[in-house]
Amino acid sequence: MLVLHGVEPRTERPEWPSDLRIFGTLCAAWGIVLICRVIFVSSSAVFQDVLFGVKFYSDTARLTMTIQAVIFATFGIAMLARLRWGLVFGLLYFAQVIIGHIIFLVMNIHVPDQVVHVKIASIEGPIMLVILLYFWTRARPLLRCAPA
Repeated sequence: MLVLHGVEPRTERPEWPSDLRIFGTLCAAWGIVLICRVIFVSSSAVFQDVLFGVKFYSDTARLTMTIQAVIFATFGIAMLARLRWGLVFGLLYFAQVIIGHIIFLVMNIHVPDQVVHVKIASIEGPIMLVILLYFWTRARPLLRCAPA
């Protein structure tokens, strides 16, 4: 490493963009919304959730939604605390969501009972891709710098 006299190597951490902190706040809030949905939706209603492209019902769906709520809240809070692992965790989760949408579409495209859900997933998929690309673009400079 070349060190010039009187010039200190740059070790400061880059500033986190405010929109990324807002995104972290929204992710943490979405985790709270999902938990509220698990708690307050009547047990007599049919409860559904999709994780990794597989549709779950009833108590299993409540469990998978609780897991997703914890994941959202975890990486949202980590982003608010400006922890780099929160960015990595969030990027991996959103990639899983996109892959899960693709799996769900492929598995259910010819199932007559799932036509509405397939249409919804086909609309959500590109939206999630745009969110992932935005998130990746904003997080990339923070992931490239050396950890403090």
